[in-house]
Amino acid sequence: MTTELQSFDAHASIREDDTALSEAARRLAAADFLISPEGAAALATLEAQDLDETHTLQILTALRRTLPPDLAGAVLTQARLRRRALAKFPAANRMFFTAESLEQASGWEPAMQRAAQIDALASAGFVLDLGCGIGGDLIALAQFRPVLAYEFDPVRARFAAANVAALGLAHRVTVRTADWTAEQRANRLPAAAAAFADPARRSNGRRIFSLHTMQPPLSELLMLAEQVAVLVVKIMPGVSYAEVPPGCCVEFVSHNSTCKEAVLWLGRTDTPARWASVHQADGWHMLAADSRTPPCGEVRAGMVLYEPDPAVIRAGALAPLCARVAGHLLDRTIAYIVAPVHRPEPLAQTFAIDEIHPFSLKTLNRRLHALGIGTVELLKRGFPQEPETLRPRLRLVQGGAAATVILTQQDGRHIMLIGRRLTRFGTLAQQDGGGQS
Repeated sequence: MTTELQSFDAHASIREDDTALSEAARRLAAADFLISPEGAAALATLEAQDLDETHTLQILTALRRTLPPDLAGAVLTQARLRRRALAKFPAANRMFFTAESLEQASGWEPAMQRAAQIDALASAGFVLDLGCGIGGDLIALAQFRPVLAYEFDPVRARFAAANVAALGLAHRVTVRTADWTAEQRANRLPAAAAAFADPARRSNGRRIFSLHTMQPPLSELLMLAEQVAVLVVKIMPGVSYAEVPPGCCVEFVSHNSTCKEAVLWLGRTDTPARWASVHQADGWHMLAADSRTPPCGEVRAGMVLYEPDPAVIRAGALAPLCARVAGHLLDRTIAYIVAPVHRPEPLAQTFAIDEIHPFSLKTLNRRLHALGIGTVELLKRGFPQEPETLRPRLRLVQGGAAATVILTQQDGRHIMLIGRRLTRFGTLAQQDGGGQS
């Protein structure tokens, strides 16, 4: 009986391996087709079409007149990924993506800003891109230096090579389908002027929050730091400062008012331990953290409230921002800065404070009605309830004015600030009548 069970287990294992191999082969075949002239022609037919989910059957039916079902599905998936990728890549309609790699890829502006910094820091020579994915950062790095890229997944490696070729950079890039950590352990990783690594920060669909559980983990990266003068590692913005190794500095990057990534710099001595890099319409703005504790004080009607960009908060740069706007925190535990006068500030969005009250839904409705408010933007920090749960209970005046209600706390008391939006991170606010939380 034991022998029969062992034989059954062995055959089951072989079948599982065969299934995995056939799935990998299908993925590669689909990738090769998409990169081919025939794939390009099929993708071109979808460029101007409405790709909404409601049209899936219609689109697939048309594609299947000339393509097998699996390739038709791959074409539609790729066309939708390209449409999504336009928010990150200006040339997305010529590039190739997988869903996971697109989600993890840096936006074009952050990638270019990082590549320019690496180029300025490193000595002469090429750059290593370790775990290049579909080549988002690879394309940016190749604008400045020759690049040798490693990618373990063969589909992503094919797409990375196709993407650099599509953008005319193939002569500056070599993509190797290999595990760079294995190459390093075998002493086959070539010496380079600098290295950029983008470890996996998801496992089984779940986000990873520790430098020690990334793939590869921090320990592997620190071994690499002994071989290159400049090592740059893309990490999660929620990194614990306690996990950052001595001698490293951390850049928190904000793009489109969202802090989606941080960067660990090893071998860099020209920056503070932490700083925020914030991209706005007029370019990049930097703010370094320091050892000061931000001041704290009262909040009054007639003051201006500053909500810092998320990267500024993550970098712990509130004290320098207070100094820039001549303001102070309204509570030591809340990242809201208030000041007596309004100063244009690209690293914060600003609001005029017209009224301040202890939180009370009855009082809020009475004041909204008295002020003739028809649309409300709801914001919160340090408030236990999601603002949108209050919206159905608000008494608004049809066709009335716009207002902003900020729900927060001061000295353990829940308060509400009624006022008006002045700017959206340095640009004048456009009153569109919409509500947000």
